[in-house]
Amino acid sequence: VDINSISESVVDHIDVLQDGASATYGSDAIAGVVNVILKREVTGVHLNGSLGISQQGDAAERRANATIGYGKLRTQGFNIYANVEYQHNDPLRLGQRGAPFNTADQSTICQGPGDCLANGISNGIQADGSYNGFNATTTTFVRPYSPALASLGAYQLADPAAGCRDLTAYTLTNANYAASAQGVNDARAITPATVCQQDLVKQYRLYNSETERKGGTIKATMKLGDNVEAYIMANYYNVKTDNSGAPSGFTGRTTPGGGQRVRVSRVFLPVYVCAAGTGSVTAGDLVSSGCNASNGTLNPNNPFAAAGNLARLSALSNVPQTTLANSKTYRVSAGIDGSFGNGFNFDIGATASKVTLDLTNKGYLRVSSLINAVAQGTYNFIDQNANTAAQIQSVFPDNHNRSSSKLTQIQASLNKDLFSLPGGMLNAAVTGQYRYEAIHNPSANPVTINPNDRYFGINAVGVDGSRNVWSAGYEVTAPVFSILKLKALGAYDRYSTGQSRFSPKFEAELKPIKELKLRGTYSKGFRIPSFSESFALPTTGYVTGAISCTSPTYAAFCAAHASSPSYYKSGYSYGLTSSGNANLKPELSTSVTAGVVFTPTRRITLTADYWSTKITNVIIPATANAALIAQYYTNNGVTTQPGLITTPGTPDPNNPNALPLLGTIEGSYKNADSFLAKGIDLSGSIVVPVGNAVQWKSSANASMLIRLQQVNEDGSISRYDASLGACNITSCSGAPKWRANWQNTLDFNHRGNITLTAYYTSGYSSVATDSGGVYGDCQTSADNGQLVAYNDGTPVQCRAKASFNLDGHAEIRIADRFTLYGDVLNILNTKPNYEPNAAYGLYQFNPAWQDSHFIGRYFRAGVKLDL
Repeated sequence: VDINSISESVVDHIDVLQDGASATYGSDAIAGVVNVILKREVTGVHLNGSLGISQQGDAAERRANATIGYGKLRTQGFNIYANVEYQHNDPLRLGQRGAPFNTADQSTICQGPGDCLANGISNGIQADGSYNGFNATTTTFVRPYSPALASLGAYQLADPAAGCRDLTAYTLTNANYAASAQGVNDARAITPATVCQQDLVKQYRLYNSETERKGGTIKATMKLGDNVEAYIMANYYNVKTDNSGAPSGFTGRTTPGGGQRVRVSRVFLPVYVCAAGTGSVTAGDLVSSGCNASNGTLNPNNPFAAAGNLARLSALSNVPQTTLANSKTYRVSAGIDGSFGNGFNFDIGATASKVTLDLTNKGYLRVSSLINAVAQGTYNFIDQNANTAAQIQSVFPDNHNRSSSKLTQIQASLNKDLFSLPGGMLNAAVTGQYRYEAIHNPSANPVTINPNDRYFGINAVGVDGSRNVWSAGYEVTAPVFSILKLKALGAYDRYSTGQSRFSPKFEAELKPIKELKLRGTYSKGFRIPSFSESFALPTTGYVTGAISCTSPTYAAFCAAHASSPSYYKSGYSYGLTSSGNANLKPELSTSVTAGVVFTPTRRITLTADYWSTKITNVIIPATANAALIAQYYTNNGVTTQPGLITTPGTPDPNNPNALPLLGTIEGSYKNADSFLAKGIDLSGSIVVPVGNAVQWKSSANASMLIRLQQVNEDGSISRYDASLGACNITSCSGAPKWRANWQNTLDFNHRGNITLTAYYTSGYSSVATDSGGVYGDCQTSADNGQLVAYNDGTPVQCRAKASFNLDGHAEIRIADRFTLYGDVLNILNTKPNYEPNAAYGLYQFNPAWQDSHFIGRYFRAGVKLDL
């Protein structure tokens, strides 16, 4: 279930079960369940609307919902209500905030004079004044080559009269060359010595997508006699997102996914172009043929055409890459529950749902379209701003893809009090369920088509599958004594794909005195392999790597690329490509909890719970490790780890015969050894009268992560607690040791309230052991390229700082029908901590814990009307 497909305005409450619950909920309930409970009954008219905006006047939000209901179940025997809601959030770009988060230039982060991080702006000058080599921008440069592909000179502006157009021009000096690795007389010197600088992060990078949500719910509930109640409900929800990013280059690209892939390292603009022009990609070179003086014209994109020479293209597209997602959820559910006969209680429910996801990718380059445009001269590479919409579409044709998933489910339970025990009646229940699940997710970039018809940059993910699931279970609740209550649960699940599992659970609750309750559970659980894990086409995620030239691992690589440090200096991304594995086994879990609830007075409650979950047969994707990465760079790209295949990335255009950066690590999903997580949860609440009309309510929750680790196939242990890992699980957002929140409310006799909520997340090690890091060893992790380092190999950051945030809410009721409310988020206007290793280095901070810090102080005001 996509949580975004649930109408917030009809949610009554949310129950969180914090221990293993497979005995009740089946697969995936290894570590708990979040139950979203919708409203059973609504009467009257309820309207709610709000507006939000950041202190800087952006990231605007608009919300509105309306609910109307009629009928009272207790007196009229029925209720029907309908709800609609709408929300729209404006996009937020990284460039709308301050440095160093809004720019690719990290050269202000220094260890000492001149020993700074890289200026990642295209053709940017480093802190020591050096120039690391030529980079492509949206302003086109070309370089003359003979028909035999021999270089005849340096890069130059394709249109010198237009200069750098909308980019920043910078004229290189001998001092820039002297400070850099290539030297003053480098053959790659620009002619004339002018480059165009472009900050792609500031210009294009999106932080939050533009989002629109709208949906509706209709629910009818009716009493069928004194002891039976039935309902039917229909939901529709639509979520649209518009996510855009920087444009891509025409060169240095490889089509993703498995099968035959196409790499374009160099594009040569021909002397002649014609309607019959054809082209091909051989060994990474895109060359054209079929046109000459008899059937074509001199290529207007090639300034060297009159001399009979080719032009090697260096340019980024000026068309941003955009993905439009349109998700629609349709759900119908019905149920009946009540009692009959001699104390039998029953509950029957059924659900049918369908979700469609339409993706439209714009601005993505298709190989065949690029080949045709180069050979036939149909695209203006010299001045890309002059291209018409039709010309842009011819090279970057829109990519459309529709996926869908279906669920049909029916479930029933029957329970009865059987006999009396000293503590109460023993109750026994039986349950049964049938479920049909199906997914149709065709690849938007399939490996089965002509390789030249594939797109650069669109993942080849795709999967088709369906399965039937049958489940039967029981639950016995035995209040043995007034102070001791026991419960035994169990369920057997069988999947048509061949997996089956019995999951038992036992609960105990001891209350020796009314102020003290001891509780504990023991359960077995499982997680069935997902359709993607079992059947997916190759799917690629990306991890940020770094090259530390002071490490022996990279010494040979750095020497081979010494003349072009821009190739690796700012870090790089390598892909982790995982394919489905139909032979996967379910993950199996064993969970234990033990806790205490202390209620010294009715106004004070304190709890402490220990929990531990061990999972075996853990399903993992292709995973990077320090040994594999080191072997790639020290063994000339040859690796021998079983089940993992490494492929090189795009070659260094100035050192094409040198070992390229690591491109991808490929493997299948597999069952690894085991995973262990354990910790302690604490909570406390108090309600204190303050005078006759005011109450102070305070509640706090804290979680301590004691251990989070994976035991790998070779017996080694990968620790993740209190560190940035595991990136495969948390997307490099980390597993902090402590997380806590504290909420305080002043309630003015239900006429209004003021609430302050504080959030705290402890600091953590920047090491991620599943991305090449070594737990507890910052320097070695930097040497392995997992941590960002200064020029001398010193890690920039070994430990991330703690995060703290404070939010406020206030509301006041007017004339019992109107409620005005307001929120101030990030009251202290706290700024995000600099964390270059978090979230794959995409933002230079950790969005999981500091999202509101990046957005800044945020205001929301709204009004509710209840009639």
